[in-house]
Amino acid sequence: MGKGYRSRMPQGVCPAVCREPGLVNTQTAAEEARDSPALEWGARIGFVVYGLVYGVLAWLTVQIAVSGGSSAKVSRQGALHEVARQPLGGTMLWIAFGGFCALVLWEAATALVGHHDKDGGKRVVARLASAAKAIVFAVFAFSCAKVASGSGGNKSGGAKTWTARILELPAGPVIVAAAGLAILAYGVYSVIRGLGDGWRKDLDPDGKRGDLGKVITVLARTGYTSRGLAFGIVGGLVIWAAFTQDAQHSGGLDQALQRARHAPLGSALLILIGLGFACYGLYNIARAFYLRRK
Repeated sequence: MGKGYRSRMPQGVCPAVCREPGLVNTQTAAEEARDSPALEWGARIGFVVYGLVYGVLAWLTVQIAVSGGSSAKVSRQGALHEVARQPLGGTMLWIAFGGFCALVLWEAATALVGHHDKDGGKRVVARLASAAKAIVFAVFAFSCAKVASGSGGNKSGGAKTWTARILELPAGPVIVAAAGLAILAYGVYSVIRGLGDGWRKDLDPDGKRGDLGKVITVLARTGYTSRGLAFGIVGGLVIWAAFTQDAQHSGGLDQALQRARHAPLGSALLILIGLGFACYGLYNIARAFYLRRK
């Protein structure tokens, strides 16, 4: 983007808003960040790490399906603790921290000056989505640093605790229900994005053509759909907790998958979700190699 975008604007011509020094400096800094090879490679490393995290989540999910339990939570924290237990786990977590920090900067810069292939409201929505991704990756970066430094206890029941606290508020059930609907909506969005091939915009042309493109298509569609299903289950539990005003009915991904296992054909469903997580992880690794600037 960056230089290519500036070259399309005639010399001496700039929208009025661009004449504000502060805005010019911010836009220039964001564009230079996006054009930085170091940041681009850092973002690629971040997507590889993100894919590996989902690989660990896949393994933990299959563990629940097969054995009925797991020594670690099926969550972001649980996956990172599994990494920490491996040889050189602390070093890998600090590398992951650096990669996620690069992704934060990458998405933040995209939120400021990216998505010039879109117009009007679509560009605004796309930039807001990039800003939301920056926040998500910031949470991952914080979690990596917390676990790597030894201050991230693998505590359970966190989601239930927060749900219980919110339910005690005057409008608590409404707030919890809204949160559940938001999680459910995100799950639906993930399914739509996967089946609607919206993810293709994240790849350069080499990642979308030939046999390789077909493989990546299967990984993305399966991965996004499975992730959406998992978030849909979590959102449903949170909504049910709001309806019953009982925090015991809520929980994070770990509790959602544990409950899903007891449903008819629950173990088979969990295995499919686990395989979907693995596909989503592999897709993000492929995305790292075929990353397209927005």
